[in-house]
Amino acid sequence: MISLKKSYYLPGILIFIAIYYLWIILLEDRPALSALGNNLFSIIGCLLATILLLQAHQKFRQHEGRFFLYLACGTGSYLIAELIWMSYENIRQVEVPFPGVSDIFYVFQSVWFLVAFLHLIRRHVTKNRLISFIFDIAIVMTVAVTYSWFFLIRPLFDTPFASRGEVILAFAYPMCDIVLLFCMISIYYLFEKREWQQRLRLFQFLFIGLLLQVGADTMFVYMTTVSGNEAVRLIDPLFILGLLMIGVAGHIGSPVAEEPRQERLSSGTMQLGKLFLPYVLVILLFSTMALYARRDEGLTGLMLGCAITILLILIRQILMILSNQDLIEEIHHKADELEVSEERYKSLFTYHPDAVYSLDLKGRIESANPSFEKLTEQSANELVGKSYRQLMEQQQAATDKTTAHQFETIFRKSSGMDVLLNVTNIPIRVRDRFVGMYGIGQDITTVRENELKIRRLAYYDHLTGAINRTYFEEVLHHLVEGEQEDETIILCFIDLDDFKLVNDSFGHHVGDQLLIQVVQRLTEAVEPEDIVARQGGDEFTVILRKVMSDEQGRNRTARLLDRLKKTYSLDGIELISNPSIGAVSCPRTTGKHVVTLLKQADLAMYQAKSSGGKSIVFFEDIAEKASYRLRLESELPIAIETDQLILYYQPQVDTVTYRMVGVEGLIRWNHPELGMIAPNDFIPMAEEAGMIIRLGEWVLREGFLQAKRWEDDGLMLKVGLNVSMQQFHHPTFVLTLIRLVEETKVNPKRIDLEITEVSAVEDIEETVETMNRLKELGFTISIDDFGTGYSSLSRLADFPIDTLKIPREFVEKIQPATTGYSMISSIIHLAKSLELEVIAEGVETLEQVNVLNRLECSRMQGYYFGRPMPHEQIPALYQK
Repeated sequence: MISLKKSYYLPGILIFIAIYYLWIILLEDRPALSALGNNLFSIIGCLLATILLLQAHQKFRQHEGRFFLYLACGTGSYLIAELIWMSYENIRQVEVPFPGVSDIFYVFQSVWFLVAFLHLIRRHVTKNRLISFIFDIAIVMTVAVTYSWFFLIRPLFDTPFASRGEVILAFAYPMCDIVLLFCMISIYYLFEKREWQQRLRLFQFLFIGLLLQVGADTMFVYMTTVSGNEAVRLIDPLFILGLLMIGVAGHIGSPVAEEPRQERLSSGTMQLGKLFLPYVLVILLFSTMALYARRDEGLTGLMLGCAITILLILIRQILMILSNQDLIEEIHHKADELEVSEERYKSLFTYHPDAVYSLDLKGRIESANPSFEKLTEQSANELVGKSYRQLMEQQQAATDKTTAHQFETIFRKSSGMDVLLNVTNIPIRVRDRFVGMYGIGQDITTVRENELKIRRLAYYDHLTGAINRTYFEEVLHHLVEGEQEDETIILCFIDLDDFKLVNDSFGHHVGDQLLIQVVQRLTEAVEPEDIVARQGGDEFTVILRKVMSDEQGRNRTARLLDRLKKTYSLDGIELISNPSIGAVSCPRTTGKHVVTLLKQADLAMYQAKSSGGKSIVFFEDIAEKASYRLRLESELPIAIETDQLILYYQPQVDTVTYRMVGVEGLIRWNHPELGMIAPNDFIPMAEEAGMIIRLGEWVLREGFLQAKRWEDDGLMLKVGLNVSMQQFHHPTFVLTLIRLVEETKVNPKRIDLEITEVSAVEDIEETVETMNRLKELGFTISIDDFGTGYSSLSRLADFPIDTLKIPREFVEKIQPATTGYSMISSIIHLAKSLELEVIAEGVETLEQVNVLNRLECSRMQGYYFGRPMPHEQIPALYQK
């Protein structure tokens, strides 16, 4: 197979033809050898052209393969004719018969070319262009036939023919030229300017090849029949050059690919050359006719008058075309825009992912896109004419039908399944008259389901199913501050007193079951319009609505307490979890703010819990005390900033030497109006209000500074500072200590961090890790109130601690034969076995001192040795 770069084809052809001519010219004086070379070059050229066209047929089989196949048949026919010619002239060395078999194959070349171009015309000429195409070709061909008749065929009548075959061939060859000319002109008229530009090289080679064929054959006929010139061998290379140009055309450019007729756009403007070519040829024909008519004076007047008249008509037609050219271009441009717009609309309609349809005034479907077919599970043919009034009923009900309307509707599929559609109806108005509508239906079933899931996740507690804190506060705002009818509500805050014990004792799965049953009981105890919510953890809120009287409100609240106090049965475990309930009533006329209401209910609940739990406290009953607490809570941040807080220090004494070896820092609030406030009044409040971290940091900084001052003054005292549970388990606790040590320059060995037993057992692994880091920094650690929590003695050895502090409650009951005595004795023996120090707190009498000495308690702390005092009094006491 021939495979060359495109740039090599034309130079190769020209070199081949140049050698061909050199052979003929240089061997002109040796006729036999010249004739042999002439035939060989012709056969090689025809063979190459045929092979190239067959390759183009294989390459473009899906596009214009048959076009190139028919052309290959034409060049192949010419090849056969050349082979026959060579067999006569060079092999058998006899005169080639005329007419003969070779002439038949020469003629068939034009027939095959005609078939190829008729195939091309059938594929590319649309019905709209067919008539103009036929007339344009007919005009050009008429002029060509006329010239051929006048200059070539007519002179043949003056030549005597030996046989009928010669007569037929004499007319056949000019007709073949007419056929090739037709092929040339069809190329020119067949394709628009845009297609010419896209496939310029292809059309150029085809056109030039056919032109060479027509020109060479015309010259051959004219020279052999009219002029009688014998130098016809110089014309033979032109035939082969034309065939090679046609053969290369299938390789030099893109295929003449067929475009779908319904998608092909017009060029917009017709090329002026195509428009005026028929008129120019007609003018040329009449000019020739007028020129030759002068030789026959009898026809001069008539023919000249006819020619002038037709010429004037042609000129007038041309002027009209020129004057209408702008209009024609505008029409073509508008047609292009209309077709593009239609294609864009079809793309939007067909490929839209949502269901798109059009309805008439009776709600019957006029058109539907594939997405609508998929939605309804029916084809478009089945849908057209069906009534879907639900898709337009809300539009018909609208007062303004000139605007788009959007609504949601339940749509039933053919299978009976319902889907939720978001429908957008767009009215169709023709000449200011409402004639129907376009609609876009989006299936939002899944969207709504996901929205419900998201809403449930956002507003409902996943464990109990009750509404969560966020949704509860929205409802409360709506009830208290929204435009509602006058009604009294009661807001209840509920906390389970011993929920942590349930989790620690039976596991979190039992605790979860308890929370679920609490919500179930609350829901059963309230009215349908009441609200039950879980705030988080073991805290719940209830809104009792439409309370008619104070007595009724208290009774309904008591019903909640009664239901929650009953025994729970959880996984075979019988247990009681008592609640503490804080309640506050809110008549619509009071105009309470939601934040105030929540705070009052929380204070009431805290009071119920402080009173031992298992009870209900109404804020109205503790308003004065609660106001005091609210004041403290609001002023505590100010107290931290304005140095109202101070540390008092209570001595810790060694029981062997009775010398002060340490102190415990105890915070006090010296209020400018209320006086000295005890820590029990504001420490729990600070824990609940989230201020204990800030307050604890103040205690640490103040204690570190005082320890540093005493050490600089020579007082080697260990300063014990209390650390709350929230503070100890805070992620930044250790980093805070490191920062405070750097700021105060204190020696960590002078600081004893007192951690409650409850804090230590909150998360034992985390606690041990934090304690180890504190020990690495140099601090000592004490377990405060040891024996009052839930720690396991087996895990006590895991804690890297230094001291156990015996709580006041045990020291008060220290008399022999009492529980307190046995407990203290056990703690001291346990501490000795673990090589820990022991400090007894709350020592107030000599009797307690003597008993603790007998039990070999190493240190004591209490009123007997000194009350908490300002730091100024400590040095004097230390010197004693």
